[in-house]
Amino acid sequence: MDSEEIDIVLCTHLHADYVGWNTRLVDGRWVPTFPNARYLFSRIENEIGDPRRNPAADRDALRGNAYRDSVLPVIEAGQAVLIDGDHAIDDALTIVAAPGHTPGHVALWLANVAGRALFCGDAIHHALQVHAPHWNSGFCALPNVARATRRRILEQCVEHRAPLFPGHFGAPHAARVVAAGRGFAPQFVAAERD
Repeated sequence: MDSEEIDIVLCTHLHADYVGWNTRLVDGRWVPTFPNARYLFSRIENEIGDPRRNPAADRDALRGNAYRDSVLPVIEAGQAVLIDGDHAIDDALTIVAAPGHTPGHVALWLANVAGRALFCGDAIHHALQVHAPHWNSGFCALPNVARATRRRILEQCVEHRAPLFPGHFGAPHAARVVAAGRGFAPQFVAAERD
């Protein structure tokens, strides 16, 4: 697939590891990697990450420079869509608020005739957090909110039998979440090969 064929890019939050591929350097200027895509950003994330609106963003190693070279060029190109609350991309894909890791963090639900799946970004950062959802990573900006969001996400995955697709788990990456006592356990899903 060519970069011109991509029509939607979702950034669950605006940390450097989630936005770094939004742009590419062409003739000394950062330009959107996907010239025909709408880039979906949380409005809250944008307001916090924009050093022009929030000078503290320049002191945040995960935000300031990444915003300037990987988010601002997309906005200036007119390709950004700032979203508030739940946002349906189409009949199958819905963005939902998942704050805690960052104030405006979002997740993505996929729902179709085959079932549901959740792409959680960094709301669940490590597989151990499935067993211990009260554990935060060192990057959770709102610790109590992150714990509540994580628990809610895990409960929803169990309720809907929805596989969880996190951003940072090691191989095999995706897992079904099952109830285990008063908590949860991951059942990792092996990749299928043709």
